[in-house]
Amino acid sequence: MNKQQIAAFEKFSKLKVGALFMEMGTGKTKVAIELVDYNKCDLLIYVAPFSTLNNIKTEFEKWGLKTPYILMGYETISSSDKKYLNLLEQMKNKKCFIIADESIFIKNENTKRFRRLCQLREKCDYALILNGTPLTKNEWDLYNQMYFLSPLILNMSRDEFLNTFFTKITYKKIGQRENTFYKFSKVNAELLYKMIEPYIFKCELDFNRNEDVTYNFIPYLDEDDYYQEKERRLNEYIETRNSDVIINMLNSLNVIASNYRLKNDKLIEYCKNKQLIVFCNFLNEIEYISSNLDCYVITGNTKNRKEIIEKFKNDNKPLVMTFGVGSYSLNLQFCDEIVYSSLTFDFGKMEQSRYRIKRLGQEKDIKYTYFLTDLGITHLILDNIDKKQTLENLIKEKMIEGDIKWLKNI
Repeated sequence: MNKQQIAAFEKFSKLKVGALFMEMGTGKTKVAIELVDYNKCDLLIYVAPFSTLNNIKTEFEKWGLKTPYILMGYETISSSDKKYLNLLEQMKNKKCFIIADESIFIKNENTKRFRRLCQLREKCDYALILNGTPLTKNEWDLYNQMYFLSPLILNMSRDEFLNTFFTKITYKKIGQRENTFYKFSKVNAELLYKMIEPYIFKCELDFNRNEDVTYNFIPYLDEDDYYQEKERRLNEYIETRNSDVIINMLNSLNVIASNYRLKNDKLIEYCKNKQLIVFCNFLNEIEYISSNLDCYVITGNTKNRKEIIEKFKNDNKPLVMTFGVGSYSLNLQFCDEIVYSSLTFDFGKMEQSRYRIKRLGQEKDIKYTYFLTDLGITHLILDNIDKKQTLENLIKEKMIEGDIKWLKNI
């Protein structure tokens, strides 16, 4: 283990719970494995996004995990009563260790997933959460992650947490009902971080390679589709004043920008005969690109992902993936370039995708190349990613201003 990994191990070897908020590529899975074996448990319950389980199993084999384990997807825990009950049965009378990887998946307390994970946690002697960052939206993300580890860490209800660390903001436009949301208050920020500091370990990737970022903005010449769709959605919003219409509008405009053929043709030409990764937001993009480019493809329906990655590792052909399956847990540091065919409002997925090649063991300078349609929706998403805010928060922020000029200017 390197110095950061040793520091994390030494801190949590003295505790029964902890949060490894180690930036992607720093080797937090190895630290977790060392902690599990150190505590000599009977069984490890490792929960992660379903699409990452094969990669995690490979990591276990690579680092020599000795403790018996059960891998389970977050999706399975919430969707399969039979598998969940069977898991509870296997845990009986055992000294158990539970790990929630990509712990942002447990931030919503109103889901069956969260309730069941907390029930599993109650039957375990040890618990870890793993994530590259503690936040994807705002400090509210911390509450449920800490609650999962132990309610005693914060020792307050959700209402108390909101009232202590957030400011309630209310706004109302003429003729409409009152709207409310909460914004993190910096006043008590030091108190919050002091409460959680004993149970978290944070570190950044010590990356000593150059990173080059290139943006190629392709002019949009087929104006009718994009602007007709924008006009239609705007009229619908003016009639209904329903924020869901805005969400649908932004997503549909992103679909048009992402599937613009001239943009995709330029990307295809650039990627020919190169070992690089292409990230796409939509399946239609992948269908068009893969039908016009000799490449490997991994989507949610791909079964033999491990075999495809092994072939990709030894070939000068691109690997095309969706953000949903390619952003998490893949160690692809043998590759040194990522090409973005489109963008998503999900900052977490964008950030995670970058760290597929920016990892320990990367021996080359790395490159991020964007082929994007030069439209307002593209620049709006880029700005939103830069601010690290969600689509929901963007809309709330704009709605306070009470002006739809920003929508007309997209």
